[in-house]
Parts: sequence; C-alpha cells; structure tokens
Amino acid sequence: MILLLLFLGFLASVYGAIIGAGGGFLFVPILLIFYEISPAEAAATGLAIVFINAISGLPTLLKQHRVFIRIGILISICAVPATFIGRILVKYSPVSIYYNLFACLLIGLGIFLIWKNHSNDKASLNITNPEISAALEEKTEAAHVNSPSIKTWKLIFIGFLLGIISSFFGIGGGWLLVPLLVYFFYLPMKEATATSIFSLALYSLAGLLPSIADHSIDWFVIACSTPGIIIGAQLGAMISKKLNGLTIGRLLAAVVVIMGVGMFFQG
Repeated sequence: MILLLLFLGFLASVYGAIIGAGGGFLFVPILLIFYEISPAEAAATGLAIVFINAISGLPTLLKQHRVFIRIGILISICAVPATFIGRILVKYSPVSIYYNLFACLLIGLGIFLIWKNHSNDKASLNITNPEISAALEEKTEAAHVNSPSIKTWKLIFIGFLLGIISSFFGIGGGWLLVPLLVYFFYLPMKEATATSIFSLALYSLAGLLPSIADHSIDWFVIACSTPGIIIGAQLGAMISKKLNGLTIGRLLAAVVVIMGVGMFFQG
C-alpha cells in the first residue's frame, strides 16, 4: 500500500503539473473507488494533495516566468470564501449525487476539450497567431507580474466557482480553470497551466485549513504519497515547458474523460 501511494503521488503530480490541475483529479476517484472512504474525507485528502503538488511545482514555474500574477491572485481571493461553501455542500450531499455530479462534470468537460482540440480555432492554442503569442511572451519575459487584460468581474466569477468546486470535489479546479483561460480568454496554454498552479497554491490552502481542524484528512495517505508528489511536481513543471499547447490539451482531455467514466460507473 505504501509503495502504491508513493507511485500514485508521483504519477498524479507529474500529470497534474503538466496540465495545471494539481493531481487531485487522479487521487480522489482512486480513494473513493479503492480506499473506501467517505466523499468528505476523500475531498479533504485530495485537496491536501493538490496543495502539496502546487506549492512544490510553483518555484520552478515562477523561474520560467510563466505565471500571470494578477490573474492568479484575483481568482484566488474570490475562491477563498467559496471554498467554505463547497466544504459544507459535500458534507450534506448524498453519496450517489456526489458521484454522479462528479462524473457528469468531468465527462462534459472532457467532451468539450476533445471538440476544441479538433477544431480550427488555432489561436486559442497559441500555435498560429504570432502577434498575440509575441505580445504575451514579451510581457512574461519582461515581468511576469504583468498579465493580459481580463475584466475583473469575470475573474471574480471564475474564482468563486472554482472555490466551490475545489472543496466540494477535492480536485482543485485547475482542470476547469485551464480550459477557461485558454479557450475563453485566449491565454497561451503553458501560461494558463502555470497560472492555474499558482492559484491552486493559494486558495487550496484556505479550503484545507478547516479540514485539518476537524480531522477530515487521511494523514496516512498524505505521508505515503508526499515524497512522490514533491518529486513529480518538479519533473512535471520541467516537462510541461517542452510540450506544445495541443499536446497538453489532449492530455487534459484524456484524463478528465477517463476519470469521469470511472466515477459514473462507481456511482
């Protein structure tokens, strides 16, 4: 069991760092299906995994100048109060509803990503629009505290939504934030994943503190998987820099569909 959790932590962390999702997307379904713990405990443990993954990979991403600080901070500020709402909802939600909602959310997002990856909207992947790409690259290279102009109210809404989803499902919300930043706000894929990890490091901590206080976290799982998570986060951050946006998008689509189908049958 210890070696399995160690390997799972490494695998989830590498994949999570690449797609900007934190790794909880892999941990929570496996905990629910094979570890037989309650949704509330799985969500709390998964959120702890997300935080460890995000905080471990963040220094590398900051050094690579891929994080849009303003966007990440605004989303995080708005997500913090919403994490408490998500935590309350998961405690009072029937198990069957939790599983089915989780499955529908993941499958729906996966189908959307597959469709987008096969569309001709290449500007959203930052591979054929040199003017937008060059402008954004210049900003990140000069000073990564600068970021593309996105209306504040939109970031507030996204942050609030992600805060609820993050605590309710325990998977961080990066798998949803990255597609929003890329396909609706046209950020480059690599910068979107890095900004997502930055946001996760901030607001997942807020959602995690109450779970620590009321002993909802399975610390055995955390202790066994943390070494793998830390190593995997560094490796994932380095790998993601070498991948193109299309590849990252396909990896993200694949994992959400697989996890969604698994959760549907489990529910």
